[in-house]
Amino acid sequence: MNDNFLTYCFLIFGAGIVGGVLPFIRKWSDDLLHLFVSFGAGIFIGTVFLHLLPEAFSHEHVETSAIFVLVGFMLIFLIERFLFVTGDGSYDHSHYVISITALVGLSVHSLIAGLGFAVGVEYKDIGILIFYSIIAHKSTAAFSLASLFLLAKINLKKRIMLIVLFSLMTPLGALFFSYVVTSVKHESLSPLLGLTAGTFLYVAVGELLPEVFHTKSHRWYKLALLIIGILIMGFIKHGH
Repeated sequence: MNDNFLTYCFLIFGAGIVGGVLPFIRKWSDDLLHLFVSFGAGIFIGTVFLHLLPEAFSHEHVETSAIFVLVGFMLIFLIERFLFVTGDGSYDHSHYVISITALVGLSVHSLIAGLGFAVGVEYKDIGILIFYSIIAHKSTAAFSLASLFLLAKINLKKRIMLIVLFSLMTPLGALFFSYVVTSVKHESLSPLLGLTAGTFLYVAVGELLPEVFHTKSHRWYKLALLIIGILIMGFIKHGH
């Protein structure tokens, strides 16, 4: 995969763009957007419990990683409830805060995914699995983010800019870490993975799930999509 490193980075970027643009190509009802967000919440939860936490706790820095999970959780809580509370606390303002905190958490994770990809390209079979996992996660995560941006009523120009920025995170992380990966040990990244897991955990459980289930409409469909999102991340974990 080394010879095609830039090609794979471009494909990862393209997956983010495609996933992020789909919610913009037609007018979606709030009920339908909530179904998409429910699926995205499943992706978040599956990522936390099946990928990030096991990896963060698989090395010797377990206590430090646990502290960083708490730090990540509280960091997003403080950003949302104190730093970003400048409006009137309205429904749309709440959506805006959720969308930005989700963008921050996903962007951090995407940078770490770039590191994983940079390591994976050194080993053909592992690299292919990581590439497919990133493609699946990137497109669904971008779709979920774009749905949140629509719920927040962010204008089209800014939505596109944010989706492009998010789509660039993994390729930029891969390109950056490809030059330093030989001197970086995965064990030293466990606390950072814990930090990312904490941000994901707050966004998924503290915001996305309450947002999705705050009405009674289509509750069973939402639950089914939530479980499907988790199962997809489980299948990706099995693939690894």
